[in-house]
Parts: sequence; structure tokens; C-alpha cells
Amino acid sequence: MFEFRSHKILVALTCLAVILAACAPTAQNESIISTAVAQTVEAGQQTPPTNTPLPPLPTLPATLTPVAIDTPTEIPTLSSAPSDSDCIHASLVGEYPPDQTLFKPDEEFTKTWTIRNEGTCTWDTSYKLIFWSGDALGGATYYFLTQIVPPGGDISISIPLKAPSTEGTYTGYWRLQTPWNKVFGVGQYSQAFYVAIQVNKRPQLQYGVTGVTYDIVRDPPTGCPVNVNYTVYANITVNGPVDITYRWLQKDGNESAIKPLSFSSAGTKTISRSWMVGRGDSSNDRWMQIVVFEPEYMEFPRAVWPNPCP
Repeated sequence: MFEFRSHKILVALTCLAVILAACAPTAQNESIISTAVAQTVEAGQQTPPTNTPLPPLPTLPATLTPVAIDTPTEIPTLSSAPSDSDCIHASLVGEYPPDQTLFKPDEEFTKTWTIRNEGTCTWDTSYKLIFWSGDALGGATYYFLTQIVPPGGDISISIPLKAPSTEGTYTGYWRLQTPWNKVFGVGQYSQAFYVAIQVNKRPQLQYGVTGVTYDIVRDPPTGCPVNVNYTVYANITVNGPVDITYRWLQKDGNESAIKPLSFSSAGTKTISRSWMVGRGDSSNDRWMQIVVFEPEYMEFPRAVWPNPCP
């Protein structure tokens, strides 16, 4: 390798000497050429430098110890909102305990809402129950749904809560949220559903009826046969273990006897009463009504229905 480099240097110096000689007097040219050749030969006779040996490579251990490296996680992206305007709708099917249930201060309880998917989209476990406003009652900010709910399906959502330490009435509002962050509630106007409780140090003295709702069933559903039977179902809700007495009132004055009804805990029980309307009877509206006598006297709204048959 060194000899090859010396040869190249020799050729280069010789060419330079020839060029200089062409520009100088003859005697001077000869001197320049002689000097250049002598220097080149001297350079070629020099001993090439000795390369400094590299330090030995380090000896690797027979077995390498693996190092744990965190695997990068793909950043989740929100789903895009579907174009179907009927995708997200819901209704409240039931709840427990009922609203206005009495609890002692700091008493723990579980609130359950049963909600129906009334829309066209399937709810999966990326949907959330979120706290909206009011009293959180010790609940978290949000909870993921625990099951898939197809259109028309129901889901019971239960969360642990705790009554405040101070006596009073408390209400917390909740909604649902889609993976694309659309917040929705229940019913025609997508309203928030809620938990409403009363906190009292002596709740055993405050149990009673908190509400009555009605369902009216017509048999047959349509038409004007000789007789049409109307059955009114009254859903009576209480806020704790209590014995009540009640009576049915109705428009024609045909009242029931005073009857007892017992509850072992907060909840709802359904009772019913029927009214037969014959062809040719007055076409005026009919109504029935529940009146509670014990533990305190209470009148509730009437269940009213029309008589479309003359």
C-alpha cells in the first residue's frame, strides 16, 4: 500500500518538474528536474509508519440480561358520530330505591337505574354513565357500562352512594355519554335521570307513600262492542318499611272499601280496579283515584280516560 502511494507521488513530482523546466532556462531546468527526482527517491526509501494496534474488544458475557421496555400504546381516537339521527335515544324503565327514600346520616346504599336503549345504535362498554349536576353523594365522576345493549335492550346500572352526614333532601342528576362525547338522557326530551333521597336521624318515624302513578288498559283495545272493560293499575311507591291503608274513588261514586297494604322495604307495589262501560252509556270521561289514609291522609291525582263509544 505504501509503495503504491510513493509511486503516485513520484509521478506527480516529475510532471511538476517538467512543467517548471519548460518555463525556465535550460541549465536551470536540468537542476530542477534532478532535485525533484532525488527528493522523490528519498521519499520512496523511507520506512512506512507502523500502525498502532487497536485495543482488544471487550469480552461479552455469555448470557445477556434482558431489559424491560415499555411497549408504546396506540393513542385511542374518538369514534365519529353516526349520521343516523335516531341513533341515540333512551327511556327510564325503573329504579331502586325509589325517590325520596329515607336514609340515616352517612348510610351507604346502592342506586340502580334500569334504562332501555330506544335508539338504532348498539351501546357498548365505551359508553359511560356520567355525573351531571346536583349532589354526587359520594359517587365517581363517571362509570363505564358493563355490558353491550342492543336496540330495544335494557341495562341495569348500579352505583354505590352514601348519604350525607347532615339531615336534609338531596338530589343528584346523571346522564349517559357516547364514545364521541355526545351526552344524552331519557325520555322525549333526553332529560337527566336522578337519585333523590331524604336524610333523617330517625327515619322510622317518616316512612310513607311518596307517589302514585297509573296505567290504564282497555279491553278490547279498539272498537265499540257491547261492553268495554277498563282496568286501572295504580303503582304505589313508599320510601321504607310501612303499613298503609287506601281506598279507590271513582267518578260514578262507586268507591271501594278501605284496604291495607304492607311494605317490608322501600319500593313499589301495583294494585288494580276495573270499570265496565256498556254501549249507550254516557260518552263523558271516566276517572279513578287513590286516596291514602294511613300513615297520613293523602289524595293523589286521578287516572282519566275518554269513552269514545256513544
